[in-house]
Amino acid sequence: MKKVLVALLISLAGLAGTAQAQTSITKVQSLYLYNFIKNIQWNNVSDKYIIGVYANDATVKEISAVLSIRKFNGKAIEVKKITSPVQASNCHIVYVSAANAGKVKSIKTTANLKNTLVVSEKGQLNNGAAIAFVLENSKLKFKINQSACSASGLQISQSLIALGV
Repeated sequence: MKKVLVALLISLAGLAGTAQAQTSITKVQSLYLYNFIKNIQWNNVSDKYIIGVYANDATVKEISAVLSIRKFNGKAIEVKKITSPVQASNCHIVYVSAANAGKVKSIKTTANLKNTLVVSEKGQLNNGAAIAFVLENSKLKFKINQSACSASGLQISQSLIALGV
């Protein structure tokens, strides 16, 4: 009985560590999203930047906690949960989590993505994502699909392109 209890406690500690690591990665991804806003020339931004998050509620909440307190060029950043590809049309950035990575292609074919940057957590560049997060040597980095950016009418700064892998 003691062995089972010890094994259970070790398993739970491991899960807590994994959840905490995911939270840290999500925070870093959120800061990257903020920097994407700053390094892309956007058309038709009215009073706020809208980031749609195609992910679970915990991820939406985490990204919102990091970004909703920030502004760029005097414009607020609004984070909202997306539950269907059509909702992506109203966003400047659409972040697609690993769990929803298969939705990138349907977002690209269903939504009107002019002036919208699609960012995927799991390399979906071949399916139309403009930027994909990747882990290299335990460090979060990103890859850029410049043709997808151009197709959406977005111009990415050379400094952001240089930071990509």
